[in-house]
Amino acid sequence: MKRRTGIFLLLLPFLMFSCSCKKNNSLGPNPVPYQSVYTVIDITLPQYSDLQNEGGSVTIPGGNKGIIVVHDFLDNFWAFDRTCPYHINSPCGVVRMSFPDALYMVCGTYSGKTLNACCNSTYNLNGGTVINGPSKYPLKAYQVTQSGTVLSISN
Repeated sequence: MKRRTGIFLLLLPFLMFSCSCKKNNSLGPNPVPYQSVYTVIDITLPQYSDLQNEGGSVTIPGGNKGIIVVHDFLDNFWAFDRTCPYHINSPCGVVRMSFPDALYMVCGTYSGKTLNACCNSTYNLNGGTVINGPSKYPLKAYQVTQSGTVLSISN
């Protein structure tokens, strides 16, 4: 009996640290529903010309509540579903560019220059990560492939 107790006491520290008792800090999948997306735009066309400048953006049909395409200040192109991950089913849960500075995206609607916040979550132009607000999830991002002036947006 003493031998078993001794072996158990020797193995106890290894057993304690070898178990997979890690906390799962993952939020799980983005709650914005999957929508098949494939679209091609040419930024030299007038309706997409805002994308020729860093900080420019356009909204296009697709996704759940539309897609916002952003040309960030590091010369990258991003495409995000406009559905706010915090207010998926709410009509006000639509993401827009901040006005008038276009430095981030915000959940809400504008009446002229006045923001009517929905949840008031704000999102970074680079990757759609949460800057502030109650949302715990980033914006649902779509893949953007650039070939000259043509952007292919897909998932």
